[in-house]
Amino acid sequence: MIVWSFGVGTAISVASAPPSRSFTIAAVGDIACAQDPGNNLAVCQYDDVASLVASLNVDKFLVLGDVQYESGEYENFLRYYDPYFGPLLPVTAPAPGNHDYATADAAGYFTYFGEAAHGPRGYYSFDLGRWHIVSLNSQHCRVGFPVSVASECGPGSPMYEWLRQDLARHPNSRFPCTIAYWHHPLFDWEPYSNANWFPTWDTGPQKPLWDLLDANAADVVLVGHAHSYQRWAPQDPEGNAAANGITQFVVGTGGRSLTSLGHPPRPANLAAAQDDAFGVLKMTLGDGIYAFEFVTAAGQPAYADAGAGVCH
Repeated sequence: MIVWSFGVGTAISVASAPPSRSFTIAAVGDIACAQDPGNNLAVCQYDDVASLVASLNVDKFLVLGDVQYESGEYENFLRYYDPYFGPLLPVTAPAPGNHDYATADAAGYFTYFGEAAHGPRGYYSFDLGRWHIVSLNSQHCRVGFPVSVASECGPGSPMYEWLRQDLARHPNSRFPCTIAYWHHPLFDWEPYSNANWFPTWDTGPQKPLWDLLDANAADVVLVGHAHSYQRWAPQDPEGNAAANGITQFVVGTGGRSLTSLGHPPRPANLAAAQDDAFGVLKMTLGDGIYAFEFVTAAGQPAYADAGAGVCH
C-alpha cells in the first residue's frame, strides 16, 4: 500500500497499483513587478519564483492572475515577466487578474499570452489524463465590471452557462477529479476584511460559480489576489466544513510582494497559512488522488505545508 498523508494525524491508503500516469503542476499568482528584481527579499523576487517553477519540471504552470504589475501593459510583460517566465510559456495556462485589467480590456495580457489566454473573455478548460482543469476569469465577477454582477457570473451569464455546459461534458464518470482556478478568492483572511472573511464586496459575486462547481463535485480551487499562502479545509460554498467540499488554496506568493494575514479570530476552516515567503504550490495529480506541497523560493524563509487528498 502507498500512504498519502493529509497532515498531522491523518492519512489515507491507496492501492499500490500505479496510476496510468501522474501529472505535476505548479500554481501561483501576483508575480512580476514593473521593475527589475533586486536584493530586497520581501519584494520583486519573481526571478527566484521563475527559477523555482523551472526546476520542478511541471506538465502545466497555472498562472493565477495579476501576472504583470502595476497595470499589465504589454511593454512591461516583455520587459519584466518574459525574461524570466518566457521559457515556461509552452506549459503555461494563465488566468487574468485585476491588475492585468488595469490596461483596457487586459490588452497587454491577451496580446502577450496569445492563444493560450483564450481572449477576449479569457476562460477555457483542458484535461490532464482523467483530471479536468478549468480556468475562469473572476474579473468578470467584480462589482461594476464590465456590466451588472448578475449578468456576468450568475445563472444565464456567458461564463456561468459555459461552465455549466463544460462540466456536463466532463462528468465524474469520465473525469473523477476537477480543479478550477482564477484570481479572486471566495474565502480569504486579510486585515482589511476585519476577520469578516466571507463574502467580501468583490468576491461574493463569484459565489454562483462555486455553487456550480460544488454541485458537480469539483475538488480543488486555486486562486491568488491575496499576497499570502492559505489552505482552506474542504467546505461548501457557504463556508461550512464538508467532507466532500472544495479545498481552496490561495497562492498569491509569486514574487510581487507579501501582505499580512488577518486579525484574530482565525477562521475555523483555515487549515494552513503564511505571509512570510514567496513560493509556489506544487501538486501531483494521480488517478483519483493528489498530493500537494508549498515550495518556497530560493532565499525565502522556510515554510512547509504538504498533504494529499482523494477526489470526490
